[in-house]
Formats: sequence, C-alpha cells, structure tokens
Amino acid sequence: MMRLIFAAAIALIATGANAQSLTVHNPGPDRDNAVIDLPVPMDARVQSVKIGSTAYPVQYLNAKFRLVAPLKAGDTIVTFSPDAAPVGPLRVLVTLNIQDGGHLEGDPKNGGAITGGAFHLRDQFTSPPDHFIHDGLIAFEGIGWESDKVAYRLYLDERNVTDIFGKYGTGMIFPTVGHGFDDYQYPVAWGGDIFKVGASLGVGGIGLLRDGKATQVGPSTITGKVIANGPVTAIAGVDADAIGGGKGNIHATYAITAGSAITEVKVKADQVTEPLVTGLTVHPGDQTFAPQTKGEWTYIAAWGPQEHGPDPVGWAVFYRTGDVTGAPVNDGQTLFVSFKSATDADYRFGARWTQEGKAAVPGIRDLDGFKAWLERTAEDLNHPLVVDH
Repeated sequence: MMRLIFAAAIALIATGANAQSLTVHNPGPDRDNAVIDLPVPMDARVQSVKIGSTAYPVQYLNAKFRLVAPLKAGDTIVTFSPDAAPVGPLRVLVTLNIQDGGHLEGDPKNGGAITGGAFHLRDQFTSPPDHFIHDGLIAFEGIGWESDKVAYRLYLDERNVTDIFGKYGTGMIFPTVGHGFDDYQYPVAWGGDIFKVGASLGVGGIGLLRDGKATQVGPSTITGKVIANGPVTAIAGVDADAIGGGKGNIHATYAITAGSAITEVKVKADQVTEPLVTGLTVHPGDQTFAPQTKGEWTYIAAWGPQEHGPDPVGWAVFYRTGDVTGAPVNDGQTLFVSFKSATDADYRFGARWTQEGKAAVPGIRDLDGFKAWLERTAEDLNHPLVVDH
C-alpha cells in the first residue's frame, strides 16, 4: 500500500519529459554513500538521477527525491532522468510479521507460547492486551528495519527499545527469522542477535527519566507501522499510547537508508510528565566515549564484547548539544542524555560489529576503526550537503 502511495505522489508531481540538472556541494571529504535530497522539478518525469553516466534509483520522501550515491568532495552535477535505474538488490526493508491462527500452549508464566499459526506480513499491528514477552505472537518480538549494513529490532511490548542484529552479508534477513522460536541467536548462518539489552534503553531507545534513571517506557498500547519500504529509505513507526494506563503518548519513527548503519529517530510526545531520554546499554567492562563538542552534533558511544559472542560491538547515539539538558549521565546500566523538550526529540543511532560484512564488503574490524567511524559520522552531520536550487 505504501509503495502505491509514493508512486501516486510521483505521478502527480512529476510530469513532462525534460531533464534538469542541479549542483550538489559536498564540503568534503568524499562520501561513499551520501544521502542526497533533491527538490522536485515541476517539469520532469523523474525515475532516476544520474551522476555522470550512472543512474541511481530515487524515492519520493518528505516532498523531495532522495537517492544514495558516492559523492566526491566539492561540486557534483546531478541530472534528473525519465529513465528507470537498473534494478539492483534490495538494500533496505521494514518487517512486521505476525502469527495468525495460533493458540496458546502452556502457562504464560512458565514458558507458554502461541503455536500452530502462520506468519503473515502486516503494514500495521497493535499488540493486544494479553500479549506477553516471548509469547511467539510477533516474529522476533517486534518490528524490524535493516539496511545492507545492519539490522535493528524494536520490541513491541513494554520494553519499546531497540536491539542490534549483526549481518555477515548484505541481504535482508528479517522476513525469515523468529517464526515462533529464537532462531536468530548468534551464531547463525547470516550473523545473529549480537547484543544484550536487558532493562536499559538498548541502542538509542526512547525512554523516560524516572528517579534519576533512564527507564523503558513501560506498559502502553503499542502499535508498529510500516511507513516506507525503499528503495532508498525504509521507515518504521511505533506508537506508545496510554502509557501506564494514563494519557501520555509517544510516537516515533525510525528511518534507515541504503548503505548506512545509522537510524534517524524523530519523536513526538504528548501529555508525558517525565523528561524524554535516549541512550545506550552499558555492560560491565564496556568502554564508553563522550567527546568534547566540536560542532552542533556530538555523540555518546560504547564498545565491548557481548555475552552472545566474543566479537566486539560498537554502538552510539548522535545528538545536537543544544537539544539536551547537559552532559551525559551513566546510571549504571544506561549512558544517556535528557532532552530539553517535553514533546520533541530528533537524533540518530548506529552500531558496528567487527564481523559485519565478512561475506561481502568488510566493515570495521577494531576499536580504532569504530572511533574513526564515529568521528566521520559526526563530521558529516555537522557539514551537510548543499543543493544549488
């Protein structure tokens, strides 16, 4: 359904057949997977954008055309094209997979689970009041989004925070995992669940500040939504309504783009009495990083091996210093920041694994590589691309 909506929007806006060119300025250095958002031309039928002789697919998103492409430092000419780009492998995906027709076997308090049904993809699903953790109703316990670099899942229950799945290759993994059992625990053929969340905010989960600690949202009416599914960016939506049985609501979107390990998070809250926070799980022995501010955007990060395997993982939250109340706080299980606004939050998170891409294009392999990625990501956020209108 969402693809039809985007296609209809493009058909209405893009008419005619004349190509148009724009200049994109990259303040540098070169970017391997630059996210380029272009204004929509009024007299061009756009199916791709060309840089030199290479055509890249576009996606109509937020009233602009988005593409991902390598971009040199300095100025690059991009040209709208009425011709479709070559069809390539799927690079982003949101998955919401629900078991239909099953029945509860056993006692919910002693490992009972729903079995006997069949899993079907949904565009939207609200967890029922009798849903409980590990009941098998929702594949891999939540909604998932992934790129060709990494996969994230968000628990559609009172935890409402994000976990990390590592991938050896670039293919999409979520449609086939978690069908009634934990068939994704590391190691499996494609990678696995490489992170331990516990009672913390996981990697960049949205939470609430209670008694000086970063806490998960808690019981609510929680709904997962597939908002967009590529080909450039995939977006998941998660609504937490009637938090704690009250009137508070937190609505969030999670967007991931091809070629990127970063998730862009936008949060709207209403009638929530506790401050909004985000942060990172900190396990015993993890190294943490909170650098001095060099620009509008900065980050907090952690690094360490996981209980599921010895291969280190690095995870981080990127945020604007002006959006938070002060320095990061470590409450013993979460390294977090508090937002000044009671209604809005806009931040990014990402994770890198030392085994990522070993079956395809290798990613980072050590702490130095992770630190370099942190600095480069912050640098890109602080020096956005400029499009010549």
